[in-house]
Amino acid sequence: MTDATWAPDDDLREAAALLSAADPARRAAGYDRLAARAAPGGDALRAWAVDTVLPRVGREPDGCALSVLVEVLEAAQDGRALPALLELAGHRDGEVRRAVAKALPFVGEPAPDSPRVRALLALSRDGDRDVRDAAVFGLGTLDEAYSPAVRAALRERLDDEDEEVAEEAVRGLANRQDAAVLPRLIGLLEAHVEPHPLTLSAAAVLGRPELLPALAELAAEHPDDPRIAAALAACDPDRRAESAALAWRLLEELSARRPELDAALAWPRFSPDLHLELRHGPDPVTYHAENLLTRAGREPSRAAALVDAECPPAA
Repeated sequence: MTDATWAPDDDLREAAALLSAADPARRAAGYDRLAARAAPGGDALRAWAVDTVLPRVGREPDGCALSVLVEVLEAAQDGRALPALLELAGHRDGEVRRAVAKALPFVGEPAPDSPRVRALLALSRDGDRDVRDAAVFGLGTLDEAYSPAVRAALRERLDDEDEEVAEEAVRGLANRQDAAVLPRLIGLLEAHVEPHPLTLSAAAVLGRPELLPALAELAAEHPDDPRIAAALAACDPDRRAESAALAWRLLEELSARRPELDAALAWPRFSPDLHLELRHGPDPVTYHAENLLTRAGREPSRAAALVDAECPPAA
């Protein structure tokens, strides 16, 4: 179905009708139904959802209902909602501010000193711990949030009175290669029988051998956990060097075989893994280099042959 022929179904129209109810609980239920549909929905549905709820931002009097309205804007991920979210960042209701902090990373275009980053910086110092937790998580995971001001805000939250907020700050700084948080990160790995997945991800991104003892102990307890295995490999300097060498050989093999693909290796921010990027057709193609090599039995020439077969020359 194309955008031109799309129309809201009965469920969406019923949800939208609830937004005019006198009872704020019914309005919240309507917003909740729209958010649930917008999250997996296509562009047309999301645009319709934003068109439906955005005019209500300024006239929704109930804090609970307004916070669920913000969840619709988060689910729709439409840049038109950014001005409204920035205004709501100062709302008197903590639930609304928390919803805004959760939504901001998904709305608007990335930029180093973007309005959404500045709003998250302010919310990271909010008096409500749930608001701070959501804001620090957002700052910790946004690729564009890499400035000295962001680092300073994350360091400030290392001493937060709330343990979960402090943990988010540790993970955010580890993602930014801040070795000063090594002791705190080791503590997080040792303190939990099953560490948070984002703690393991941050350990892999930081990639320091000092993390190996704690990770090895976790691997012994959970031998089938791929996240622990990946973090362990990322922190082992010998294994990292081997993987990098194989990736470079793969690049050389592929460049010799298919120079028009203009292949390159990239190391994305907040990732421990090399990616193989190609020009093939109208859209770029990206391979996870380690996964590709694993498929090829860790033979660079076989990996290059796989790419050659999967990205055939234009007719």
